[in-house]
Amino acid sequence: MLPPAIDIIIPVYNAYDDLQRCLDSVLRTTMPHHRIIMIDDCSTDSRIADYFETQRSKADKRLWLLQNDTNLGFVSTVNRGMTLSQNDVVLLNSDAIVTSGWLEKLCCCADSDPLIGTITPFSNNAEICSFPNFCQDNALPQGMNAEDVNRAIEAAALRVYPDIPTGVGFCMFIRRRLLNKIGLFDADTFRHGYGEENDFCMRALAAGWRNVLCDDTFVQHVGSCSFSTKKETLVEENMQRLLAKHPDYMQRVMAFITADPIKPIRQLAQSFLALTGAAGDKPGILHIMHGRSGGTEQHTRSLMHSDGEDYRHYLLVTMDDVWQLKDANSGELLTYQFNRQPDQLWTDFLASLCASFRIHLCHVHHLAGCRPGLLEAMRNLGIPFGFSVHDFFLACPTINLLDATGIYCGSETDASRCQNCLSAQPDFRGIDIVAWRAVHADFIEQAVFVIAPSDLAAEMFRSYFPRADVRVIQHGVDLTANRVNALTSALLLPKDAYQSIGVLGAIGPVKGARQLERLVARSRERKLPFRWVVVGYMDRQFQPYQTADTLLTVHGQYTPDHMEDLLDHYRINLVVFPSAGPETYCYTLTEAWMAGRPALVPPIGALYERVQTNGAGWIMQDWCDTDAILDDIISILRPENSTDFVHKQTQARAVPVTSVRDMANATEMVYHEVLSRQVVKFAAPLPQTTLYTALQTALGVAAADKHRALSMGQHWLLRLAHLGLRLRYTLLGRWLYRIIPVRWQQILKQRLLA
Repeated sequence: MLPPAIDIIIPVYNAYDDLQRCLDSVLRTTMPHHRIIMIDDCSTDSRIADYFETQRSKADKRLWLLQNDTNLGFVSTVNRGMTLSQNDVVLLNSDAIVTSGWLEKLCCCADSDPLIGTITPFSNNAEICSFPNFCQDNALPQGMNAEDVNRAIEAAALRVYPDIPTGVGFCMFIRRRLLNKIGLFDADTFRHGYGEENDFCMRALAAGWRNVLCDDTFVQHVGSCSFSTKKETLVEENMQRLLAKHPDYMQRVMAFITADPIKPIRQLAQSFLALTGAAGDKPGILHIMHGRSGGTEQHTRSLMHSDGEDYRHYLLVTMDDVWQLKDANSGELLTYQFNRQPDQLWTDFLASLCASFRIHLCHVHHLAGCRPGLLEAMRNLGIPFGFSVHDFFLACPTINLLDATGIYCGSETDASRCQNCLSAQPDFRGIDIVAWRAVHADFIEQAVFVIAPSDLAAEMFRSYFPRADVRVIQHGVDLTANRVNALTSALLLPKDAYQSIGVLGAIGPVKGARQLERLVARSRERKLPFRWVVVGYMDRQFQPYQTADTLLTVHGQYTPDHMEDLLDHYRINLVVFPSAGPETYCYTLTEAWMAGRPALVPPIGALYERVQTNGAGWIMQDWCDTDAILDDIISILRPENSTDFVHKQTQARAVPVTSVRDMANATEMVYHEVLSRQVVKFAAPLPQTTLYTALQTALGVAAADKHRALSMGQHWLLRLAHLGLRLRYTLLGRWLYRIIPVRWQQILKQRLLA
């Protein structure tokens, strides 16, 4: 049984090329029992009349081709079409391009609730119904057409048909019973167009009807060609007429824009767009890490945003039962927050998430944050995974192999000694080191690759988990060529003969915070001509700070692009790393060398390996003794050693730096090798309702919060805008209009009446 017939009304005024594309799309996608009413409003382009004659000659029973005797204007032409019809109607601009199933989906939406009066689909250019960016004219994604976008929106759809304050007239379904109830468009007030559908929708709301978004349909809207020269004037005048009829219109619309309750629907469709278009053929990589910032996060994000085009990248941040998945494949960063249910298996939790986003390979960067859950999930996942060595958490829960005194243990492997060491530390008592390493050994055995950022890190890792194929890929760093001057946020130092010694990065206990405090104290006690400058922050001093005697300065947070300017400003020529534990790479050492600063480092970890290999610094004689470190600095800075110092500076500048792209290329080669010999079988994906809820949770949008109130400031600004627009052509109105922010003018005046 066929569904009820719908009349599609297409008012025509010039725009010949647009009209052809529009009608071709309608004829291609519309069933025979529907009717297409095209009305030419006395177009001045002679090709329109010829086009109508051509269509008449085809004798398509769906087409009803009419011409106004005189130019009636857009609103009266639409009203003529709606008067000729006795069915539900769809108003369709001649610059719209419809997609497969569009009319059937609009009808399904209408059937879901008899109180639905108007329906608007998603479009690239439909103001509050625009996709992917809200209230913008969006270009279609590169390499995609309207059908591609429609498939993505359809795949992501929940068919919740959310309420919207007003329909958008480029493509708007109107129920016949609503027309019978409240009448046609107000042609006397809105004449040539702009605002008539907003007025109609406000009258519909007042009569108890709903205006909704059809969230499973996409119709392309090229733009308003016919009225391009008149639009500004029409918008200005018709906004005032609309506000005169509906004083609460602006408040309703602004409340909707502020709340943006359909944002999760758009974002879910954006993720599906990356899966249904050309990008969907690319393998998906899921990077897994903890929720803490630092070098691990920097490396992971560099891999994800390295401009590679062969893979889709996602980031999963694990925090006990709450996991955040970040999707940047559609241009905008989309964040989903998933909450594991108490009875849900970890493997099912991860497998269904991977299936939803078509993940082919998991790249685990850290297990901290949800170690037991991830270990269980990986054991039976059915999707290959690899591991990157960022520290030594798998070997020891101290992470950086520190003993009870806070000093590096020397990579102790004897289980009995390690157990005694952990028992002496309150945070780690009760941990069975044998069981700890055994479960991680199983995890590493299942990993399809292991990557370390330095030879020494790989060697230390193999001493705990024997594996011959640990690959070494150095971390990549890219600093912009045009450095941004950071002096406006820098602290001042006295201009004297004191030497500034730099310590770089976020300095906690492992990075040597306690040793640094001792170095400052002993420098003061020994009256040494040193000032210590932390370009970064400390665990006990996060904000910019300076001691009264200026022997310690803490700059605070910085960006790597500022590093050389900051080192110049603080007159830092030598950088010291007072680390208590071994590094696996150290980004800040790379930053120092790129700025031409040699470094004094302890004889442990990647710091030792890199300085020894590149010759751009010195190795501490006794890295645990504060006075011995100060003596090293005194020796390095002696005038008679200046030639050696200049040589080290030259060496620092000459150290080869791996770019992010080179690092990503090497890593992607590993991915390719793995996936070329793996066949991934996806589990059942998460239901769309779960994905939608995950987006809502992360965005802070409650399911029932569809009419969030404006803040007090927004409320008064709205009233000011309202008054300014209503009095636009009075002296007071012109003054008010000028002080309304441009963004509010665009939203209120231009966008909502487009």
